[in-house]
Amino acid sequence: MTAQLVGIHVQPLLWSIPFVMLGAAIAFWHRAWGRRLAGRRGERLVGQVLERLCPAVLHDLILPLGKGLTQIDHVALTVKGLLVVETKHYRGLILGRAEDPEWFQQQGRRRRRFQNPLRQNALHLQAILGLGLDVPLFGLVVFTDSAAFPHGRPAGVSSLASLAQDLEPWLDGRPSPRLRRAFARLAQSALRDRMAQLAFRRQQRARHGWGLELTAGWVCLIWAVLSALALVLF
Repeated sequence: MTAQLVGIHVQPLLWSIPFVMLGAAIAFWHRAWGRRLAGRRGERLVGQVLERLCPAVLHDLILPLGKGLTQIDHVALTVKGLLVVETKHYRGLILGRAEDPEWFQQQGRRRRRFQNPLRQNALHLQAILGLGLDVPLFGLVVFTDSAAFPHGRPAGVSSLASLAQDLEPWLDGRPSPRLRRAFARLAQSALRDRMAQLAFRRQQRARHGWGLELTAGWVCLIWAVLSALALVLF
């Protein structure tokens, strides 16, 4: 009788485990996809400003780089040359210098590291240089959210709020025919087909994995399935 009473009370608790783990998996995935969607929103905001200010803009270019691929958020045609823009949709404090390999994002007690976006954008410039366009190239990193730089923004870094003002020297006049031809060649060289996009994603997963939150979500889902099977079978 005692064992039966214990079973009656314990069984619902045991069955709560798969549902708790499933809920955790959904929460992890929701957070990961939310961050990705926020990043895409930041890119759209920067793209809209660039399109309003510049004669022509390209978005989401995939180009060969070495033995792999690289993806460029935006390239804008300006009077001075082609402006290569990397967008970061971050908030909180951003800590890092131009020469540091990694920067840090500080939100309260939480701190996470990320690749120095100036170095990341330098690889984008390298990919475009490999096309032999023979025109001036410039890089700019734009932070779109409420990111603050307590030690000052490094050179080559802008914000969405100040982007129009920062680009004023680039917008006085019309781009030369030579720059327009180079911009057209860049547009033709970009890999825009579905296969290139899939290849780039596979490359990113091979280099960086699925990401901590997506991985945690899959682990929680596996635990949910295994615990549910164990309860059914045993």
